[in-house]
Amino acid sequence: MRRRRSPKEIDDYKRKWKLDKYNIGCNQKHSRWCIDNGYRIYRDPFGECSPVCNQFKIVVEKDGIRKVGTKVYNKKEISDAVWSAISYIYNKYGKKT
Repeated sequence: MRRRRSPKEIDDYKRKWKLDKYNIGCNQKHSRWCIDNGYRIYRDPFGECSPVCNQFKIVVEKDGIRKVGTKVYNKKEISDAVWSAISYIYNKYGKKT
């Protein structure tokens, strides 16, 4: 049976391998506010998708108006980028309400 690592050992391991905390950017409160106020933020494939899409752009929709971001993200970056966009929209428009 494997022994359980202490929090200090886990922190040392993460520091050694430069690992960030998992899903640190997801904020359900921000996401819920965006959904309730009619925002749709999602990824859109960019370029060729044969057989798997590797490049994406962020799309923000509100009231039928669709805005596509200019930056292209890979598969590893897109999730954090979508959460960052959700938090940005909440911080810009949601804190006022």
